Amino acid sequence: MSQTELERGVLGRAFTLLDALVIHPDGAGPTWIAHYCGIPKATTHRLLQQLEALGVVERSEGLYRLGSQVFRLGQAWEPYPHLLAAARRPLHDLAAATRCSAVLTVRCRREDLIAATSIVRPEDVLLLRPGGTVPHDLDFIAGPVLTPTGRQVGVVGAAAPDLRRRDFFGDAVRHAARAVSAALGRAPNPVG
Repeated sequence: MSQTELERGVLGRAFTLLDALVIHPDGAGPTWIAHYCGIPKATTHRLLQQLEALGVVERSEGLYRLGSQVFRLGQAWEPYPHLLAAARRPLHDLAAATRCSAVLTVRCRREDLIAATSIVRPEDVLLLRPGGTVPHDLDFIAGPVLTPTGRQVGVVGAAAPDLRRRDFFGDAVRHAARAVSAALGRAPNPVG
């Protein structure tokens, strides 16, 4: 099935609506959503009603926003078994050592998706949100996270405002990436 066929299907359109709501977490009206998504208003209204009945979107004062079901489902997502748990401590340690915000990113649909963070700088809170993508204009020092078989499943990075200290940041990031990789090697095997 082609990308165009997927986008024109019911599920494709529903996800297009959800993507629009990600842009406006405080809510958006059905007219704006329909226009933004390029979907007829009647179709948009019908899809929003169905998604609301399932708890995927919520409506308040005429505005729609993402619902609790999306949050619940998102909490269960794991880019690779045990990766988020393995990254928690090394990201915290990296942020503490460098005094810079640290992230774990994973490649997802040709984008670098932020899977986990340890935020130090207040200005990074909105820029480096899990589920978002790494801003292209932010300077990062990064190191690969590898499975026990050597497959890369993520990247640990530090937002480095002072690139003159590249060696220090590089060492700290490589250490954190190796710590995450080692923790993956100690994780129990997934049930299968």
